[in-house]
Order: sequence, then C-alpha cells, then structure tokens
Amino acid sequence: MTKQVFFFILLALFCCFPSLVNASLALALGSAYTFILGNPHKKNTNLWGSILLRSSVVGLGFGINISVLVEAGKENAGTTTLFVLGALGLGILAGKFLKINDKVALLIASGTAICGGSAIAAVGSVIKADSNQLAVSTGIVFLLNAVALFIFPPIGHYFGLSQIQFGTWAAIAIHDMSSVVGAASKYGDTALNIASVTKMLRVIWIIPLSLLLVLGVKQSRESFKIPIFILGFVVASCVKSFLPDYQSFFQIIYLCSKQAMVVSLFFIGSSISIENIKQVGGKVILQAVSVWLIVCVASMYYVKNFQL
Repeated sequence: MTKQVFFFILLALFCCFPSLVNASLALALGSAYTFILGNPHKKNTNLWGSILLRSSVVGLGFGINISVLVEAGKENAGTTTLFVLGALGLGILAGKFLKINDKVALLIASGTAICGGSAIAAVGSVIKADSNQLAVSTGIVFLLNAVALFIFPPIGHYFGLSQIQFGTWAAIAIHDMSSVVGAASKYGDTALNIASVTKMLRVIWIIPLSLLLVLGVKQSRESFKIPIFILGFVVASCVKSFLPDYQSFFQIIYLCSKQAMVVSLFFIGSSISIENIKQVGGKVILQAVSVWLIVCVASMYYVKNFQL
C-alpha cells in the first residue's frame, strides 16, 4: 500500500465520525486531497462513492415512516413535476440560445432539473455522449453542488425558512442527492426527511426522460437502467413502519446512513479533477448557472409564499 492510498483511507475513516466531520468538510477534504496529491484511482473512488451514496439513500428510508413518505409525496408531487419540467425546458432553450452542443446542453438541463450526476450518467448513456461531454457536464454540476452545500443552510436561516420549507427548497433547487441530504442534515432532521422524500420525486423523473430518449435512440435500449435505490428507499420505509419492535435497530441504521452519506461526499470530492473543471467553457457555465439561479429563486419564492 502506497503512502498516498494510506492517507486516502485515513481521511475516509476520519469522515466516519459525525462529531468531527460534516458534509461540507468531507467534500472539501476530498477535493483538497485530489487537488494537492492527485488521485490515480479516480475511477475506483468514483465507483465506490456512487455505491456508498445509493446505499446511504436506502438506509435513510429506515428513518421515515411510510405514512410520512406518502403524505409528503402527495403534497410535493405536483410542485416537483412543475419545477422538473420547467428547469428541463429552460435548460434546453438556454442551450439553443447560447449555441451550445445539443448533447452537452441536454446533459446540463437534465442534471439541473432532475438529479445532477445521476441524471447526466443516465441520459448520457442513452444519447451516447462521449467522455468529454460527460466530463464537462459533470464538472459544472459538481461545482454548483459544492457551492449549494455551503451556502444553502445560511441562506435558509437568513430568510427564516422552517425545516419543512428548507427541506422542500433544497430538494427542488440542489442538483445531487448527496448535496441535498448534506445541506438538509445541517438544517435539522425534519428538513432531512422532507428533502429526502421530495428529492426522490425528482430522481424518479430519470425513468420517463430516459424512456422518452430511448424511443428516439433505438440502439440505446440496452443502456436504459431504472434507479433501483429509489425502490430500496421505499422498501426500507415500509419495513420501519410495519416492524415497530425493531425501531432502535432501524434508528442505528438511519444514523449510520447519514454519516455514510458524509463519507460518500468525500469520495465524490476526490473524484473530480482540475482537468474536468478546465474543460468547462464559458457558455456552458452561463447555461448551468443561469438556469440554476432561476430555479433557486423561483423555488424560494414558492416555499416562502405557498408552504408552511
């Protein structure tokens, strides 16, 4: 084992302690590690980070009663649909206006509207995006996710958002599940529960969007994959609800999953490279940032005026 790998493992273990490391610090540590020391094992860390992220999301289901999940789904399904379709359409129009490559524009729009890197990976596999297009799209989404993780909780407190309002806002406006959960967990447990459920409603849009694209790209049918971790989240919530005698055990799984999400942010931070960031052009940044800011402002207005 090289010293570099040993130091990486040491930092990952350090992120396992909730009293020492929160989501923001974990992301910063991962990014700093790669920028300073480099990451020759980027492919592996990206893979394990993705696996840990999805496993953590399933584990969070053990902290939410199925009745709460259903109620939150009913309340936010329409809102989520409106913002997903609005952001997707706005992103595509912005891409055409700025004359950005159609595939890159669609990847950015999908990542902003649905769920960041996961949507980019899913849509990219269907439309046969090349590695450079995927790297550019993932790079800008990663940067905006990192910004959101740091600034959303202070903004929420500044505007006096309740935990329910903040959870909804974060779930609608932040790209990736990891950053949504990271920001919401810093705001409170109620915010985390609302954010997790509402974000799931966004993630589900991977399925109809991918199916629609598959119809237009015949050779991509084998590339279509349903995000199984969504089903796992619902099953975990059902198990918690129907086995009341094991609540203390489920609470342990829930708490471990919250910290595992923090560790996954360390892996995600370490998987981005300076090269990826350099590939992001000015027009792509303008498209991604402008659409994201519109979504942030519009969703803030919604939660402040139409949600308790």
